[in-house]
Amino acid sequence: MSTAVATPGRRLRRVAGLLNPFAVSRRRQDWVIDILIFVIAVIEIIWTPTAMAYIYDRLPDWWQPIDLAGGAVGAVALWWRRRYPLVVGYLLVPIGGLCLSAGLPAIVAVFTVTVRRRTIDFLLVTAAHLAIAIPFYFLIPLTDQFLLWVVFMVLTYGTAIGFGLAARARLQVIAGLLDSAERDRMDYEQQLQLVRQAERHQVAREMHDVLAHRISLLSVHAGALEYRTRTATEQGLALNDEEIRSSVTVIRESAHQALEELRQVLQVLRADADDQLDHDQVSLDQLRPDQLGTAPPQVTVAALPTLIGQARAAGQVITLHQTVDQDRLLGLDEQVQRTIFRTIQEGLTNARKHTPGAIVDIELSGSTESGVRVVITNPLPIGTTKAEIPGAGVGLTGLAERVRLDGGRLSRDVADGRFVLTARLPWRS
Repeated sequence: MSTAVATPGRRLRRVAGLLNPFAVSRRRQDWVIDILIFVIAVIEIIWTPTAMAYIYDRLPDWWQPIDLAGGAVGAVALWWRRRYPLVVGYLLVPIGGLCLSAGLPAIVAVFTVTVRRRTIDFLLVTAAHLAIAIPFYFLIPLTDQFLLWVVFMVLTYGTAIGFGLAARARLQVIAGLLDSAERDRMDYEQQLQLVRQAERHQVAREMHDVLAHRISLLSVHAGALEYRTRTATEQGLALNDEEIRSSVTVIRESAHQALEELRQVLQVLRADADDQLDHDQVSLDQLRPDQLGTAPPQVTVAALPTLIGQARAAGQVITLHQTVDQDRLLGLDEQVQRTIFRTIQEGLTNARKHTPGAIVDIELSGSTESGVRVVITNPLPIGTTKAEIPGAGVGLTGLAERVRLDGGRLSRDVADGRFVLTARLPWRS
């Protein structure tokens, strides 16, 4: 394995990258502040020889150029304060403490360390600055009282720390708000995904309930046509045109209804790709089923006669014992009505698949006290044991979940050679 050799050019580029003061990102207002501080620092360098002429007169002639050079270094060093605040803070300790023209850069450096570094860091930097600035009094007394000088320097750097702590708290509040907003957005996305997932599960259940029923009817009609054709052929006879047309018409209508109901269900899935929700304008509490997709086909107990009639037309023998008034059932919550309908539909579909031609008994009863009770029974296939209860696949699993979500309970059992499917639902108007 070859190791890349650091060429002098690469090392220089790396060093240049580390020394680049503009590598840290700045907003427009940051640029304005940095330029303004630099200009003020330059003005301080120009203004100091005139304003502090009486002090420079007490110093050797060679001190003023050094002082001004220190002020220039301090002004330029401020461009690195955002990237290396601690380094700049310590660099300006001797410069800010000894050079009259570097007062502003020293204070800004302490302010920056307070904003961007830990508490211990800005305390140490401030202590180092004061350790140089306060003894400056003994070199050149700027006031008549030493105590006044100490108070002045402490207040100056204390003010820088105060503003720094305020800016630091503001940044922390903003960062906290941004984090909170990001967490809220992620929670919203997660809840929205759960809503969509629940919608798709509902679509899957509707698709199974609708298609299983229709396709089983289609299979029965096609099987009947095949049987009649085979029987007629064995007897040397042929079905007349009316018989063939009648059978084909029933098959065609069943297929058409299956495709139509499938199209209605699939609209829910297509809607998510066609209509994207605006997360900034729509809250989760405002979501409606039609915003997540076209609402699935809604069926109620009013469609039970049609369901049973179609099953009987397909040759299924059904006895219905309904002890509760139809009008009272129509007053139930629509979700409960749909669950009653789907329960009977699933029971008929299972009986048609596993015991074709057998008598199916449906008992529909209920009251406000005991709730709604749906019992569907049909003979078991010969040789089936209790451990081999038919219809324990996707259909009854989805139906059990549907009943559970409505606050009810679904059970299936074998009694006296018959398969018993029982659903108990709350009476919810």
